[in-house]
Amino acid sequence: MTSQPHLNWANSTHHGASESLANKMMSRSESLRRSGAPTLYSLKHLALTAEVDYGFLLGVIRRKAPAYRAIRIPKNSGGFRDLLSPSESLMTVQRWVLHEILDKVPRHPNNFAYFRGVTARECADRHAGANWMIKADIHNYFPSITEKRVYEVFLGLGYSNLLSFELARLCTWSKTQTPEGPRASVRSSFGSHWSVPYPVLDQGVLPQGAPTSGSLANASTIRLDDALSALAAKHHLVYTRYSDDMTFSSAGRFERTVASGIVGEIRRIVTASGLELHARKTRLIPPGARKVVLGMLVNKEGVSILPEQRRMIDIYVHAVGKYGPVEYSVKRGFDSVLSFINHVEGWLAYLSHIDRDWTHARSRAWSEALERHFVLLKSLD
Repeated sequence: MTSQPHLNWANSTHHGASESLANKMMSRSESLRRSGAPTLYSLKHLALTAEVDYGFLLGVIRRKAPAYRAIRIPKNSGGFRDLLSPSESLMTVQRWVLHEILDKVPRHPNNFAYFRGVTARECADRHAGANWMIKADIHNYFPSITEKRVYEVFLGLGYSNLLSFELARLCTWSKTQTPEGPRASVRSSFGSHWSVPYPVLDQGVLPQGAPTSGSLANASTIRLDDALSALAAKHHLVYTRYSDDMTFSSAGRFERTVASGIVGEIRRIVTASGLELHARKTRLIPPGARKVVLGMLVNKEGVSILPEQRRMIDIYVHAVGKYGPVEYSVKRGFDSVLSFINHVEGWLAYLSHIDRDWTHARSRAWSEALERHFVLLKSLD
């Protein structure tokens, strides 16, 4: 396809398409052009464009192909996070969908997660100088974003009913994959009567670990961010969201009874959007109490690294300089010296976007401690 619509129309009719079909293709292309999304007419067109096997994509949509594997990774805060990692071919097509389609979806200004060039530090910065803070968390965020909501994202960009359904299936995951019939009618779950040539299955959800999940979650919750932003403006608050983590803050006076009422309004808005607040993670932080947003300390001076994180890095640097990385990694119970070094380097990389000067100095001290024991690694510049 070229950027010349009339020549595309002529080329289609020349290769056997009827004028009616060529007109439909042109209308679809122009509709997608207005939304900024690339032109795709069918699943086979997607397979050719993304250079992925068409039969494999059919298998994923029918929930028959091996599409994901479960992995468990340790969290910095302790414990583990369970993820679903797409197969190589599915990862290829999902990355294509992410970069060519979903990156075109506009960002809500109060949402900071899963956007290129937008950092968690920018999100925390919005609350610098706050006296009062309300923190809330969406429960089971990714598993609560259903296949229907994903379908509506692609439909809203201008893709056909069928291709929107297929794209939604390619970006979601379902535990139950037993077909109930040869064709799926989506009247009941998707709102309009049309059929697709795929098995009837339970609706899938966004898998945590797929490259498309963050952007699709953002795109499907824009109205939620609009409603919460309006609520914040009504009460003279600053609102931000980073994935499932929501923060509301005030620099002025704030009554506890008013805050309780606002929490109720937040819960109502989140519930109306089809999501659920995590009751145990909703809390009010008054003046004088320590305020932490996304693992960063927020105060009247701005945003900084938490004292306990600074102490952790200083302990690592001192201990490695004194005992060496091998002995100290065994003492701390790491699987290997390499996993320990990667752990520290990961923390330094993360903390550098909060306080680059402090982290740069500690990174040099870390490298010097390693070199003292003849371990040479390139650390942060």
